[in-house]
Amino acid sequence: MQSYRGENEVLNVTTLPTFGARWLIPRLNGFRFRHPNVYLNISNRVEPFDLEEEHIDVAFFFGHGAWSKAECIKLIDEEMVPICAPAIRPPGGVDDPLSLTRLVLMQSATRPEAWHDWFQAQRCYTEHSYHGPRFDTFYMALRAAQSGCGVALVPSFLAQEKLAAGHLVIPWPFALTSRNAYYLAYPEHKEEMAKLKGFINWLLEHRDVAPPAIPCGAA
Repeated sequence: MQSYRGENEVLNVTTLPTFGARWLIPRLNGFRFRHPNVYLNISNRVEPFDLEEEHIDVAFFFGHGAWSKAECIKLIDEEMVPICAPAIRPPGGVDDPLSLTRLVLMQSATRPEAWHDWFQAQRCYTEHSYHGPRFDTFYMALRAAQSGCGVALVPSFLAQEKLAAGHLVIPWPFALTSRNAYYLAYPEHKEEMAKLKGFINWLLEHRDVAPPAIPCGAA
């Protein structure tokens, strides 16, 4: 313990659960070799919190790019697409967006308006926009979709691996661009910290690099 504290620096990082698992973690491969004395302490946070009170160095969040007493860096935009298991897609395909209402529309607790906005952007209306099982995280929605429970509306980058592996399909090719985006935030007074600068520079270098694909047999 004394050696750990004396020779190394800890960087406290928080992230949204599915974003962390699907986007952040794959891009950390190799960071340890460039910064051997920086140890990452990564946790999931969904509810709002204060960076200073929680002693957080870096926070990843989805929003409009503002955080009190913090600097924010935009990472990626978001496009919402419908995804489902190949087995439940109608054999003849989908003729129009409203055809998806014949399946179960799975809801996101953090994006309750998602299906309504997706249909509205295509000048469609259905009373089923808010009907269906609700999930706290996109990860659970993705797993439910892969299990054939229905159709989920998720950020496309979160589903890329499963789509490439054929575990999921996009039944109707319309992507809704979200008004908000994914950002990185850090306290203003920590801007010159070497461990923080190294971490941010690493992520910006690897922001557009596609992480290695997960083998088809992986969960």
